[in-house]
Amino acid sequence: MWFKALRIYQARNDQAWTTEKLQVALASKPFRHCSSQEEMSAGWVSPSGTSTLVHSQGDQWLLKLKIEEKLLPASVVREQVQEKVEAIEMAESRKVGRKERQNLTDELRLELLPRAFTRSRSVWVWLDGRQQRILLDNTTDKVCELALNLLREGLGSLPVVPLATQLPPGQVMTRWLEEQPASGLALEDTCELRDPDDDKAVVRIKGQALTGEEITQHLAAGKRATQLRLNWQDQVTFNLTDTLILKSLKYAEELLEEAEDVNPDRDPLIALDAEFILLSNTLSSLVDQLISLHDGLSNQQTSDQE
Repeated sequence: MWFKALRIYQARNDQAWTTEKLQVALASKPFRHCSSQEEMSAGWVSPSGTSTLVHSQGDQWLLKLKIEEKLLPASVVREQVQEKVEAIEMAESRKVGRKERQNLTDELRLELLPRAFTRSRSVWVWLDGRQQRILLDNTTDKVCELALNLLREGLGSLPVVPLATQLPPGQVMTRWLEEQPASGLALEDTCELRDPDDDKAVVRIKGQALTGEEITQHLAAGKRATQLRLNWQDQVTFNLTDTLILKSLKYAEELLEEAEDVNPDRDPLIALDAEFILLSNTLSSLVDQLISLHDGLSNQQTSDQE
């Protein structure tokens, strides 16, 4: 269950989340398999493999979204559409226009969908009731919006926005390269630097110290950090982006072993409890410190919560 990424959304105002309310909301949008004519289906499943759709620990809740998609390669569709087009043009001695080609494509997709293979994936969704945040183990806009929309439809409303801070993350990360991060954070060996005036001017550095002359020269030339790998209190390493997304999370062995030690009998439900408690406590503290190092939430998010 350990999150590999962290996409963070902040509630605009205090949300009265409860286990009961969330259970009812999720039960209205359960997962079901794709029908014969559907390309994608998504809904909620149990995080613990039980009948409940919500796994709770105090004011922290863990949800699990399942997505099923039909695999219909575009190249296969194009090839078969082209065969139909050529057959029509030969039989009727005329050119097939763009609109007719599109209609043929739509018809062929409907014809092929029932025979297409499917694949499924899951997305962990964590609601932090203490700080009024929703955190997803995914970085893709489309997937995150899908999860939020399903939750919003079940709850009736969900006024959340992407996490934003007073100071721009790119500015803060660039300063860390110049002056070293604050206590508790340490630079690792990976960063991305970009020229704000030229999108094509990108430098990616991996596997070397970020304190050398090469970095200094890039910064002196006007490049700014857009991604930086950091170590937080020797518990978590991660890539921080200039949109406050955390990627490639890796946890200290001691933290993982602590979760295993709680559950010597390898009970799945106890394992989930232990992992979720450690994960939520650790990452909540990390996110709190990152927000503090960026001078707090943006004025807009702060005013919305007052």
